[in-house]
Amino acid sequence: MSKSKKEMLIKSGIALYGERWQTELARSLGLSDGRRIRQWLSGDRPIPEGTWEDIEKLLANKRIILNETLVAIKRYIPAQD
Repeated sequence: MSKSKKEMLIKSGIALYGERWQTELARSLGLSDGRRIRQWLSGDRPIPEGTWEDIEKLLANKRIILNETLVAIKRYIPAQD
């Protein structure tokens, strides 16, 4: 795997699930555990076709949730005059 793909996989995983992202990303992608993610990171196995699209959907859904949460939280912040 190229360095940029590896970095993007790590960045995406952390953005979605925090520092312990590998197991959670694997679960969201329908994998049995995080070993497959580690195989991708090490270059032992290629990332399957369609995985980047699946990660994109996960990130888009996370963005929607974050945006909705931000809007809700703003209701509790006093207006500044």
